[in-house]
Amino acid sequence: MNAPSPDLNSVFRRDGEVWNAHPQAQGPFGGMHGGAAAALAVGEMEIMAAARGLGGLVSAQLYLLRPMPRDGLTSKVSAVREGGRVAVFENEIYAGGKLQAKASACFQQPVEIDGLPGRPETRLFEPAAFPAWERPASFKSANPGPGFLDLCDIRDTVHADGTRAKWFRLKRVFHETPTPFSNAMAVADVSTLFTVTDAGTRPNAAGWPNADLSLHLSRDPIGEWIGVAQRGDWRGDGRGMTESEIFDVYGRIGRSCQSAVLLALT
Repeated sequence: MNAPSPDLNSVFRRDGEVWNAHPQAQGPFGGMHGGAAAALAVGEMEIMAAARGLGGLVSAQLYLLRPMPRDGLTSKVSAVREGGRVAVFENEIYAGGKLQAKASACFQQPVEIDGLPGRPETRLFEPAAFPAWERPASFKSANPGPGFLDLCDIRDTVHADGTRAKWFRLKRVFHETPTPFSNAMAVADVSTLFTVTDAGTRPNAAGWPNADLSLHLSRDPIGEWIGVAQRGDWRGDGRGMTESEIFDVYGRIGRSCQSAVLLALT
């Protein structure tokens, strides 16, 4: 059976200089989900770089400075370095006159290197055959409206080496123009959530929003599916970290990392 095509009615739309988002960009605590914020801030630079022929996006960093609204957003893209094989850009997202998030992205022009792997040809994973992830009832009752998780077909599996992983396929594109890197970055943002659900018990905290998100890829993801195998490290002084291996159906393609802010119980 052929996989369903994503809804071409994109999550983000631009009206003049203003960005607005579909309700499925919503996060669990109001405002925009961190994954959607990554898709907006990094995706805009990804689209710009493709139009300019700047090469592939190899790494990106996002700082989430405030809870970001879904509507009335403006952006400011600026070049840190452009020219030669490597280009670096920054993107600042504003709402209500305040800086909401800041992202940086590094692009690299390709060259041919003999003796090193090229595009893979052997599929290692078939995510459509994996069981669907069942959202806990507590999630459904706490967040009854549309949200970021509703954007994704999510599958749950254990890889052959024992790694627990979630696989994601977007039901709706973020931008009208393809943005494969920021698609992968967006789903990597939910890694902290799954370190909690896979552990079976919540950490002794009221919440665990992430302050940042970084992603490095060795090659562009191929196909609709992105796999994320995550693990977390939580500390009694309120710090946490989640790191994840990132896959497509042909194998491992990179790694993400985020800093979690553990909120004290009241």
